[in-house]
Amino acid sequence: MKKLLTVVLCALMVFGSVVSVAPTTALAKSKCSHKKTKWVTLVKADCTQEGKRAKMCTNCGKTLKTVKVKKTSHNLRRQVRKKPTCSSPGEVAWYCTNPDCIYGYRKYYKTKQIRPLNHKWKSKTYAATCTTPKVEISICSRCHAQDSFVQGKALGHKWSKWKLSATSMVKKKPKKTRVCSRCHKKETVYIK
Repeated sequence: MKKLLTVVLCALMVFGSVVSVAPTTALAKSKCSHKKTKWVTLVKADCTQEGKRAKMCTNCGKTLKTVKVKKTSHNLRRQVRKKPTCSSPGEVAWYCTNPDCIYGYRKYYKTKQIRPLNHKWKSKTYAATCTTPKVEISICSRCHAQDSFVQGKALGHKWSKWKLSATSMVKKKPKKTRVCSRCHKKETVYIK
């Protein structure tokens, strides 16, 4: 029984102290003049979201004023991810270097395709000969791709008249020769 009485008395003492403290704390808060204040950052502004700051009393902890803080801008850096070639497009990307960015440090923020460069042709024309037609060969100075265009036909040989060789008659192996006036090719035939 003594134990029960002791427990009940302890409980009443605790309850009485709680009830008596509560009104004095409320009075202390209502009597605060809020002369000592400080600004506290509630949400830090970054390049993707607005922030929030609050003016608080350092004596009683009451929030006196809250203001929004504008979000900061991205700190973008440009990087060529893929260089364009004559026939295929490239890609350039921008990424934010702010460590607090939701895209993460050095993750790409946006990308843009770069148009292909197109070939830069340098052409050389070879005139028609007796055996080959006129040919125009184009070579790209960037990627060294080649393209050729054949125009017309080969000219063919322009032969002179057949001439009998006097020295071949002495050796008893007669032959006749003709020469092309364009390319100076000789053609020889032995006579039977």
